[in-house]
Amino acid sequence: MSKLVAAAVLPLVVALIMLCACTTPARGGDDYTAFVYAGCSQGRYDPGSQYAVDVNTVLSSLVNSAGFTSYANYTSPSSAVSTGQLVAVYQCRSDLPAAVCGVCVKSAVSKLSSLCNTAAGAAVQLRACFVRYGNDSFLGKQDTTVLFKKCGGENAGDTGVVAMRDAALGALVAAAAPADEGSSYRAGAAGYVQAMSQCVGDLGAKACTDCVSAASSQLKAGCGYASAGEVYLGKCYARFWSNAAAGTGTGGGVPVVGGGAGTGGGNVIGGAGGVGGAAGNGYAYGGFVPNTYGQHDESGKTLAIIIGLVAAVAIVIVFLSFLRRAGGVGGKR
Repeated sequence: MSKLVAAAVLPLVVALIMLCACTTPARGGDDYTAFVYAGCSQGRYDPGSQYAVDVNTVLSSLVNSAGFTSYANYTSPSSAVSTGQLVAVYQCRSDLPAAVCGVCVKSAVSKLSSLCNTAAGAAVQLRACFVRYGNDSFLGKQDTTVLFKKCGGENAGDTGVVAMRDAALGALVAAAAPADEGSSYRAGAAGYVQAMSQCVGDLGAKACTDCVSAASSQLKAGCGYASAGEVYLGKCYARFWSNAAAGTGTGGGVPVVGGGAGTGGGNVIGGAGGVGGAAGNGYAYGGFVPNTYGQHDESGKTLAIIIGLVAAVAIVIVFLSFLRRAGGVGGKR
């Protein structure tokens, strides 16, 4: 009997395992730490100086806070008058869980250390977070300098997509600014085009709206009939993408030399396909369509259900085998 049961149940177990493998999402879409750009100041500090100690201290403070809140800034109390007050700030996408923010900020700080070593000021943008430090009094100041822009996925003159894009970007500008500091994430949609934006938390509500408006104008003017695009300004960014053409973005980024990262000018290192030595630096910048945490969470629930079903079938097999053995022992008596 047990052989018959096992023969009947085994195909079901195999089928569930195959289903589990097929429905597990690719991890590539969950890469919130993908590199976008980095900017380093021309000014440098002595590795053995107090400024070097202060940089390490404020960046460590950012990493320690990122697992609890989507935004924070730190000012070093020991900064010398001659070098200026050292400030560091991070901003995560405030629609994501704190755990994702913590991982992203830790990765961003690591990239700053390798890309902008001993720079007096620097900034790095990853897919889900932004980190900046410097002594140029940038905290609380508006900055709509274009640092990185990317468009792709032409729609061959589809004016319908353009109209939906403009409406979705307009919804970002019109959205009410969240009252909480650091929660300046906005989302908009029109038809099958979606858009999102995020400001750095040191901006007030009006300044954030003005920054998002400037970013939206850049996308409308610079992306033509593209089905997806994104632009990063000094204190905010905005993205749009068409669900009808997900993942079709092409074309390289356009990092802009100069801009708001660091002190005394500097350069910006763009993602894959950009200029400024970025194409061969080993950092890939992929995709236009942001993978929301909700999508990842739903796939996790599906996987949990499948694993539960497989476990239930295994328990049934063990139980039937136990009954057969118990029956065999009773028959011998």
